[in-house]
Order: sequence, then structure tokens, then C-alpha cells
Amino acid sequence: MVDVWARVSGYRLELADRVEVLDSTELDTQSWCEGWRVRDVIGHLVHLAEATQRTMVGAIARNGLPPDRALSVVAQQLGQLSGSELADRLRRARSGRFHVVGTPASVALGEVLVHAEDALRPIGQTLAASPDDVVPVLGIYRRVGRIAFHRRRSPKVCLRADDADWTAGQGPDVKGQAIDLLLLLANRRQVLASLTGEGVSLLG
Repeated sequence: MVDVWARVSGYRLELADRVEVLDSTELDTQSWCEGWRVRDVIGHLVHLAEATQRTMVGAIARNGLPPDRALSVVAQQLGQLSGSELADRLRRARSGRFHVVGTPASVALGEVLVHAEDALRPIGQTLAASPDDVVPVLGIYRRVGRIAFHRRRSPKVCLRADDADWTAGQGPDVKGQAIDLLLLLANRRQVLASLTGEGVSLLG
């Protein structure tokens, strides 16, 4: 079993080390999240790491509904900080345990894994997450993806990790690393180029 919160903390520290040395051009690069620069994605992860249930409700109350709008406002506010400031705050909040009430802790792990790739891949980097850490999140994202990530209904395919013992679904194969399948389930269409199999053409 994965110690979820230990892994969340570890990935936050690793990401902080990456962010601290990014220059302004890299921080200002468009991320895989529409409308967010790399620095805004990191700001979002800082917000989630520092949040409690009370402060999250407060942020939504101040910035308005829907919650996605409030999260975006806060992410872009924090994104104005320097890379070293973002890295420092992420390190200090590495043990934060906020996640939406009623969801498993592995959702918080998914947030770190997906958003780290959102920030790093456009600048030619990756967090290189262990497949063992990704697999516990895959099933959850497969269930909630259409709601949480506004993913459209897709044709029936078989998702097959080529670096872990994990498959799901029926139909033509869509194969890739576990982290790439997680990005697909999180509606990151940019990852399609990293996937193989007869089913990929059905998802384009």
C-alpha cells in the first residue's frame, strides 16, 4: 500500500527543488492548464498544500462561485510570487492534508502528480513519478474524470499501463506509462502524442 501523505509530501519537496531554479521565462511559459502559466500552476499547488477546510471555504466565499473560478483567482494571485518564494512556501506546507470532504486522500496525490506534469512538461521536464504511486489514483480518476475534469464521453477503449500491472476498460488498446494514462483521465489532451495503440485514434 502506498503511504499517500508521505508521497504527497515527497513530491511537493521534489517539485519545490525544480521550481526554485526556474528562470522567469520558464515560469511564464503557458502550462498544460488553459489560461495558467507554469507559475500559476505552482501557485495552485501552494494553495492546496496550505489550505484547510475553513480557509478553502473562505477563498471561495471571497472570490465567488463556481469553485473553479475561485481557485483560478487564488492560483494567479500566488503565481505573482517569485520562483524561490513559491518553492519555499511549497516546502513549508509539504505536510498539508487538505482534500475535498468525502474524497479519498489519493485525490490529493493525484493533484500533485497531474499538476506537476502540467507545469513541467511544457518546459521539457517531468517529475518521473513512480508507477506504484500513480496506480492507486488511476481508478479514482477513471470514475470521477467526466465530472472533475469536464472530460467528454469517450469511445470504449482498454487503458493499459506498460510500466505497471494495471488495465481498465474494454475495446482497442490505449497504452502508455501510468502517469500518461492519469493525465489522459484528467483530460490533458496534450498527452495523446505519448500514447500508443489502436484506440488512440478514437480519442483524438
